[in-house]
Amino acid sequence: MPDSALHLIETWLAANAPRILHESLNPGASEEVLAALEKAVGRPLPDDYKTLYRWHNGLDEEAENFGNFAYGLSFLPLEEVTANVHSRKQDAEAFPLARTAAEVRADNVLNPYWVSLGFDGSHAWLHVDLDPTPAGTYGQVIFLDEVEETAFLVASSVTSFLSDFARDLQQGLYSLNPDALEEDDNEFLAPDAIIDLVNRDATTRWQAASRF
Repeated sequence: MPDSALHLIETWLAANAPRILHESLNPGASEEVLAALEKAVGRPLPDDYKTLYRWHNGLDEEAENFGNFAYGLSFLPLEEVTANVHSRKQDAEAFPLARTAAEVRADNVLNPYWVSLGFDGSHAWLHVDLDPTPAGTYGQVIFLDEVEETAFLVASSVTSFLSDFARDLQQGLYSLNPDALEEDDNEFLAPDAIIDLVNRDATTRWQAASRF
């Protein structure tokens, strides 16, 4: 379970980005909201995914401090995640991806069993994958670039994903975006170039993972 990683993340945010912790993050999700998502998906949600959302139900986009989360992406509230699931299930036509890692199915960029976790506001997503290939793991975290029609593995589980985030925070691989601080006094996390998922071709961490 991800409790130790969540404690480390919360401790770092309290010391370095308290407005993200106290203003940007929503309160924890209720069991009713989690159950509604699970019903919409039609498959069990991983326990560590539910633990994450019991901690905080994503980010409040209306908050005075417009914050973000791991890899500089958003952290989607469950109401938005559930709406995404319904939208994907209503789209009957499958659109295959051009390139995927061995752990990720390539048959549909709108796979309804990819449960949203993070978004860059444009075309890049983090999903919790409830429909992996035999080479993958149920509940793995994947990165999807809709423009490049590419998807690859980020972490084998939500627990591993959060552990990576906690470690990167402690190792100084995140800072507060100076422009956001100067212009709006806004705390917004900027990932170091070596771990930046969206600009992965220039990173050391994701070059190999995203080339197949």
